[in-house]
Amino acid sequence: MELQLLDRISEGEAVCFLCKTSLAQYVENLPANFREFYIQRGIVTNRFLDNLWDTLSKKRHIPPIVLVAGPAPPAHDVGSVFNLGSDFKVLDGLQRSHRLKEIWDTLTYINDEFDDQPSVSVARLTRQIALKLREIDLSPQIFQKVLEAKREGIEAVELFEGNTIWLEIWFGLSEAQQIQKMLVLNAGHKSVNIKHQIELIFWSNFEVLAKELAPSTMVREKDKASTTYSKGRRPGEFHFAHLISAFVSLTEGETVTTNAEFSASQSFNGDNGSDESLLDIDDRLLSAFAKTLRLLDGALRSQSGIRWLGREVVLVGIFGAIGAMAKNHPGTKIEALSNFNARIEQYAEILNLEGFEEWRNTLDLSKVNIGNVNKRAVFNATSAFLRGKISDPINWRNVNVKDELHDAS
Repeated sequence: MELQLLDRISEGEAVCFLCKTSLAQYVENLPANFREFYIQRGIVTNRFLDNLWDTLSKKRHIPPIVLVAGPAPPAHDVGSVFNLGSDFKVLDGLQRSHRLKEIWDTLTYINDEFDDQPSVSVARLTRQIALKLREIDLSPQIFQKVLEAKREGIEAVELFEGNTIWLEIWFGLSEAQQIQKMLVLNAGHKSVNIKHQIELIFWSNFEVLAKELAPSTMVREKDKASTTYSKGRRPGEFHFAHLISAFVSLTEGETVTTNAEFSASQSFNGDNGSDESLLDIDDRLLSAFAKTLRLLDGALRSQSGIRWLGREVVLVGIFGAIGAMAKNHPGTKIEALSNFNARIEQYAEILNLEGFEEWRNTLDLSKVNIGNVNKRAVFNATSAFLRGKISDPINWRNVNVKDELHDAS
């Protein structure tokens, strides 16, 4: 991709180039897998972005796109022209890039493969081949707009070659810095799902945890929303964002709430503003945590048990209680997990999950935060079990959650 360097700035070891190039250069050089950068949330529905063709056809400004490239910037002066290969990722501007590429692929199809029939209306032609278009990942709506423009004498290729786009290209950003910049860049747009934010912050531990959990599997927020997962959890399946919440609860020895404040605290909690401040995790503890999850999954294979483990508040309550025991009694968290594992079948027997559902359904949503009440109830019941104070089926109505009541007014 041929770029003109307009300006440059430095942040520590990282360097950012502000460049410009033609839209044709940009879309032609997008990597084949540009939509798969793991820190991105995936393609989302946005009716304003879906109208990007109108912006393009009227030669209006398209906001800058932010890329991340290699560790070292090329040695060029401001004003010079240089080439950048396709070894880059889209940090901010995935939605725009996706739609620009979709338009480009559509006009390529029209110019190279489509046999137009001028006597037939564009709308009718589009309806006739809509299924085929979808099969080759093209939008019938975009096809109709591009074909209409071509019939009016507007060549879309010329729009791409004649329009320029500004690119911010970062060199030398660490993985942690890339994640933090992405979250900051999205602060002024539709917010990135909190669960997805949290997954990004802990991404470096995904493969380790996945390996330790095997043959159990993990799903991510971008693949299946946590709300959808909770309603249809299958045996041996866990949600990565839920496991992060549970693991942090274990390490903190208390229940945590995964909100924007939690995300920010985990992402920017280093000393002296360090960019390398993501949570440092003990792999031995992560392995012990995964073993407990596997045992819980094996012990709770009834329909109610499968559904129960699909709730984030349940995992937070269980592992928060185990962490609290390790904090308040002799022994490490690994030992606390091991002690719990030895009694896990007994724990499953006294849970009274039908009673849990009945109690949960009696809660007055106008007087309590149901998520906080649920995780506190699981925390208290699990703590009582660990201390040997419960051996019969739990009466969830008697679990102390009064501290979670609040004034609904």
